[in-house]
Amino acid sequence: MRLLVTGGSGLVGHAMQKICPDAIYVSSKDYDLTKEKDVNAMFERHKPTRVIHLAAKVGGIRDNIDHPAEFVYQNVLMNSYVVHYAYKYKVEKLIATLSNCAYPDVAKKYPLKEEQFHDGPPATTNFSYAYAKRTLDVQIKSYRKQHDCNFFSVIPCNMYGPYDNFDEKQSHFVAALIRKIHKTRENKEKTLNLLGSGKPLRQYLFSEDFARILIMLLDKYDGNGPINIAPKDENPSIAEIAKIALKAINAKDINIKFDKSFPDGQFRKDIDTEKLQKIIGPFSFTTLKDGIRKTYEWYLKSNLTY
Repeated sequence: MRLLVTGGSGLVGHAMQKICPDAIYVSSKDYDLTKEKDVNAMFERHKPTRVIHLAAKVGGIRDNIDHPAEFVYQNVLMNSYVVHYAYKYKVEKLIATLSNCAYPDVAKKYPLKEEQFHDGPPATTNFSYAYAKRTLDVQIKSYRKQHDCNFFSVIPCNMYGPYDNFDEKQSHFVAALIRKIHKTRENKEKTLNLLGSGKPLRQYLFSEDFARILIMLLDKYDGNGPINIAPKDENPSIAEIAKIALKAINAKDINIKFDKSFPDGQFRKDIDTEKLQKIIGPFSFTTLKDGIRKTYEWYLKSNLTY
């Protein structure tokens, strides 16, 4: 087996390297996946028998709002080329990653099941990114139907962990939260200022848990996707996550203040994991407190300046 992992230098890519060190990991430094010639060259050189496609242009709410054209253009191009050339080079199995933010902004029932993925428009805050992920789902199903490719997709909930992006303008919530708590304590301030109301509900998945599950699916599953991936029965509010983070970082003396003038994004997007449980059986997920603590320890060791 020759396993190729795109997005190898990202959050999940680094987690994959710990669990599966013998795989081939590529990043944007190696190939520009928005260019067809680069994707062709990647498959021609490495000739993988299996592919885990993690590469994507990602960012937080503000980045999605400010750069919608980039999010749809870059993601659609790289997804289209990777899936097509995996077919052309006769890859035996491909797993591609979607996102729970591509589910409908408002659904008829929760938690969200896989068959609801295209039921209604996604949240306006990440509309372009969401439709790029929905297009990837359609492409994978189309290649599976027409060409009998053993390709399927997974839908993880929000993720975090070591090697996350902690940049102020591009980070997702947990990474931004860790950075803000650290800066608040470093500046000897007593108030942690967060954007939004704190009321939205969010599931969070530790990156190393996701990597382990991907390897399990690579070995155990050959059916249709997508497959939701998230810790079972966990859906805390943003405010609750902030309190958990303060405890994990041992900063319980800091108070939280929310700026309600900033948009919240989707109120809830928790996903049902019954399908996953039937495939892989019992799985011990990292608790949010332990995962944030591990991520913060990595953050400190990395000496990040932002």
